[in-house]
Amino acid sequence: MAEEGSDRQGFVPLVPPRADGPMAALEMQQRAVDMVLAANRLAVSWLQQASQHHAEVTRRMLDDMNETARRMASLEPPPEKAMAAIEALDRARALGMQTAQEITGLMQRMQGDTAALLDNLLKKSE
Repeated sequence: MAEEGSDRQGFVPLVPPRADGPMAALEMQQRAVDMVLAANRLAVSWLQQASQHHAEVTRRMLDDMNETARRMASLEPPPEKAMAAIEALDRARALGMQTAQEITGLMQRMQGDTAALLDNLLKKSE
């Protein structure tokens, strides 16, 4: 732990100040490799989730735009076309808000997963 009066109270180094021979150094290197592998697996998982979410949002937007274009191209009188455009804008706004909330939830899960991963790896190294 840090010395009294230090600005680093509660600071615990990840690497012990001295290693007891080559086996201890190998164990530290193995823990470091394990941490990098676990972080990479977590990052790949997040990227897959984000890309799947992006594909779904894009699909919904294209479907909605296609439907709106069909309605606008129909022989409806101008007031109905204007209402169709307003409805499309309302749906786009709602989809944007929903997407923002889903991304916020994903980011919170990512932060929680990262904290749990680091906590787990640090406990293993003790």
